[in-house]
Amino acid sequence: MSMADSLQKSGKLPHNTALLFLIAAKAATTTMPNWVSDPVGSWWTTEGLIWVKSLAERLEISYNSLPPHPLGTDIKPLAKMIQEADHTNIILSVLSLCLLPHTPSAEGTTATSPAETSTPTPPLYYTASERAFLTRTLELLDIPYAHLLSAEDDVAQSIYHELKSAEMDSKKAEAARKSKEEGWGGYWGRVAATGVGIVLGGVAIGITGGLAAPAFLPLIPFLTAGSAPMVLGTLFGLTGGGLAGKRVNKRWAGVDKFEFRQITGGGEKNDPGAVVNKETADIPGSEVEKAQAPSLLATIIIPGILLKSETEGIDSVKQCSALFTSPRRDTFVLSQSPSTMLATGKALHNWVSNQLLGRLKGEIIKRTALQTVMGAVTLPITIYKTTGMVVDNEWIRGTDRARKAGQLLAEVLKEKVQGERPVVLVGLSLGALTLFEALLVLSATPLPSPLIDTAIFISLPGSPSPTEWSKVRNAVGRRIVNAYCATDLVLAGVGRLHEVLGERRVSTMAGMAPVVREDGKDLGIENVDLGEVIKASLVLKGQPSPPTTGHFELNEKIRSILEVVGVNS
Repeated sequence: MSMADSLQKSGKLPHNTALLFLIAAKAATTTMPNWVSDPVGSWWTTEGLIWVKSLAERLEISYNSLPPHPLGTDIKPLAKMIQEADHTNIILSVLSLCLLPHTPSAEGTTATSPAETSTPTPPLYYTASERAFLTRTLELLDIPYAHLLSAEDDVAQSIYHELKSAEMDSKKAEAARKSKEEGWGGYWGRVAATGVGIVLGGVAIGITGGLAAPAFLPLIPFLTAGSAPMVLGTLFGLTGGGLAGKRVNKRWAGVDKFEFRQITGGGEKNDPGAVVNKETADIPGSEVEKAQAPSLLATIIIPGILLKSETEGIDSVKQCSALFTSPRRDTFVLSQSPSTMLATGKALHNWVSNQLLGRLKGEIIKRTALQTVMGAVTLPITIYKTTGMVVDNEWIRGTDRARKAGQLLAEVLKEKVQGERPVVLVGLSLGALTLFEALLVLSATPLPSPLIDTAIFISLPGSPSPTEWSKVRNAVGRRIVNAYCATDLVLAGVGRLHEVLGERRVSTMAGMAPVVREDGKDLGIENVDLGEVIKASLVLKGQPSPPTTGHFELNEKIRSILEVVGVNS
C-alpha cells in the first residue's frame, strides 16, 4: 500500500514511514560531522538528542524502540522504501512538527505544554540546529534539498495566513483555546502529530499524496486574538518592524550607519499581506511579487567596498533578486558605513590602478593573471612605502568600521530581531570581515545552539587562524563557504602593503586561497574557487586587461558568484 493510500484510509502518517524517518534522524544526529571539536559537549550532541526525542513523541513512537547506534550506511538501503512521490509529504509533516513548542522529558515519552512550564517557551520557533539536523536526515534518505525549500515556503504561508486570520477573528482564536479541554493540542494536536491534512478558512487543502502541513492555530491552546501578533512577531521577527526596521542613525562605536534594506519576501511593513519587492519594482524586467507571508529562512547580504555610490551594494543585490523568489525568501541587505566603504573603495582602486599596475604596465601584456599578481607583490619596498600610506589609512578605517559593524550585527542576531528562524549570512569583501567578526562574537556567547544556518565568505580580506575558524564553525549550524580567487590583485596588494608598513609577515588572505589545516584535520569549510567567475573580466576589447577587476567587480558579478557558491544549497 502506498503512503498516499495509507493516509487516505487511516488519516495517519504510516507507522513504518515515521519509524524509518526517526531512525535516519537518529543516525544523522549521532554521527557527528568531522569538524565537531567536542563530541561530548557539542550542541550537535545535546540538541540532536532533544530533537529526535521530540519528533518521536510527536509521531507517537517510543524513542527507546529505535536502534541504539544506527549509521548512515544503514539508512541508504532503507531509503529506497520511500517513494519519490512522498518526499514532499514527509518533509511537510516533519517540518510542521519541528515548529511546534516542545519540552520533551528525559525519556522522550511525555510533553509539557508551554503554559505549564516555569520558563516561557516561544509558541513557534525554527532553529538553525533543527534545520541542520533535518537537512542531514534528508540527505541520508536521498530526499532533495530543494523539497525542503519549497516545504518551508508552504508552511510559512500556512502559519502566517492562519495567524493573521486568528488576529482578525476572535471567535476562531477562542475556539482554538478551548480545544485544550481535549488535552494538549486537543483533537487537532493528535491530527497534526499523525500527519493528516488541514483546513484553512473552512476550505480543505490537499497536497499530492494526501499529506499537507497541519493547521497550526489549534495547536497553540493559549492563543487568543490578542496573542496572535506576538506569535507572528516571535517566529518571523516582525515585532518593531523586524530587520527592516532596525537601523542605527547616530554613530555607534564608530559605525555611522547600520541599516537593513529588504529586497524580497514578505512582512508587515505595508501590511496587510505586505510585499517587499517594491525595492525591485523600478528595475526593468523585474516582477513584483504578490502579497507574501514572511519566510522561515532569512538571508542577509553584507556588501563591502563600493566604487560607484553608497547604494551600489543594495542595487547589485536587487539585480539578482530572482535567486530568492523561487522558492521565495526574505532577503535583506545590510548597509553599514556606506560612506566609509565608498571612500575605501575609491582610494584602493586609485592606488591599485595608478601605482601598482602603473609600475607594471610595461610587463602586464606579457603576463598571466597569476604572474601579474606575483609581480605586484614583489615590487620594491620603496614603492609601497612612498605610495601606500594614504590607501593604508583608508583601508584601516574601512576594516575598523567593518569589524565594529560585525559586533553590532552579532547583538542584533542575539536579540532575535530576525525572529525565531534560521539565517543565511553572505559577506563580500569588507562585508565578509563584518560577517566573520559577528560570528566570532556569537561563538563567545553562551547559546544552546547556533543562530546561523549558513555563512558564506566572498573574498574575505583577512587571515584567520585555525582556532578562529573552529570558533566560527561552531557558531554555524550547517554550511560555511570560503569563496576565493588566487588572482585577486587587490587582496595581494593590501596584504603586501601591511607587510611593508607594518613590518611583519602577513599570511595569505582567505579570499585568495583555500582554508585548510596543516595537519589535514577537517575544518568543516567548503572552499569554492571563483577564478572561473571573474576570468572573463581579464579580457577587454580583445586585449589582456589588468586583473584588477576580480575584487572590484564583486558587486557587479554577485549573481554569478551566488550561484557558484550555492546560496540556495
